[in-house]
Amino acid sequence: MSETRGNQDVSVSKRVGSIVKVLPDQLQEYMRVHKEVWPKVLERLTKSNVRNYSIFYDKHNNCLFSYMDYIGSNYKEDMIAMAQDPDTRDWWKMCEPMMEPFQWSGPRPSEGGRGEKSGDAWFAPLEEVFHDGHSAVKFK
Repeated sequence: MSETRGNQDVSVSKRVGSIVKVLPDQLQEYMRVHKEVWPKVLERLTKSNVRNYSIFYDKHNNCLFSYMDYIGSNYKEDMIAMAQDPDTRDWWKMCEPMMEPFQWSGPRPSEGGRGEKSGDAWFAPLEEVFHDGHSAVKFK
């Protein structure tokens, strides 16, 4: 993605937010494993043009909110590459039993599932309501 500022072309990131429920009896384990994310999973995030990936816990609603900046040019292709990565799939397989998606049918993502119904998403996408116009991630 790029935009023009003054007479200069500057590439900016795509901001992506999503949400999923965490099972109350699995919260501590989810937090524990995320203190030591596998290096190969982090490498795949980087290769798939993901930066500034963060997960927040909402104790009032027992949900996990994720945020990332995407700096690539083909989001769909990069997400497919991530989903096909064996280490990422193993990570997901470990984490999926700790979560409950808002809407999902069919095999889990770690098993190659992409949801079988319209609107299915393991991490439900959130609509951006406001952004101040400044990109935290700028690149050429």
